[in-house]
Amino acid sequence: MNLIMLDIDGTLTQSYEYDEEIFGLAIAEVLGSGPVSADLNGYVDKTSTGVTREAIRRATGIHARIEQIDEVKKNVQRRLERLYEETPGIFSEVPGAGVFLGRLRRLKGAGVAIATGCWRNEALFKLQASGLNVDGITIATSDDDWNRTRIMQLAAERARNAYDCGKFEQIVYIGDGPWDLQEAHALGYRFIGIGPRVKALQTSQAIHWHPDFLDLEMVLGSVAIALEP
Repeated sequence: MNLIMLDIDGTLTQSYEYDEEIFGLAIAEVLGSGPVSADLNGYVDKTSTGVTREAIRRATGIHARIEQIDEVKKNVQRRLERLYEETPGIFSEVPGAGVFLGRLRRLKGAGVAIATGCWRNEALFKLQASGLNVDGITIATSDDDWNRTRIMQLAAERARNAYDCGKFEQIVYIGDGPWDLQEAHALGYRFIGIGPRVKALQTSQAIHWHPDFLDLEMVLGSVAIALEP
């Protein structure tokens, strides 16, 4: 049996831009500080917990307390809910993502899992607000760990238990960031890139890449190739 593992921000949901702004504002409010950048390119651990920990340490010179991280988490959730109330149209799937998920669920010989740098409630809210149904799909999040590699490993472990599979023959990770490619390669996973941020890596890494999921058969063709022994 094989496993298809998916990222969320920029892969399934078009949330990268508003997410970055919300995070910066939430951290700044909790710290009572000026603007805070939440651009993932500037952080070591590119997850919600990782960014929060590092941003607080940079601003205060000391390690983030659990209470501070929890307050940022609540603040982010409140801001997401308020944004949805005010401008629900900003929450949308990456084109074709819902149909793609439906096809993956019916793919013979392969399971599906989600490994995201979001916190769990944050992730589920974005997915639901974007019209995506992930009921029954195994998920690992930044509530589990601040390190993306360990989140991906945990997603695979949970999927093995869910599918009663001792070991997956191949694991394919579908993501939109250069760090997704890096972590997938470090774990020995195959990789398929989605969206503009990884397009430039095609020439240097020879990866499968698609702008979105609208050309469904082409994307599924890349999945089939990635799952080959």
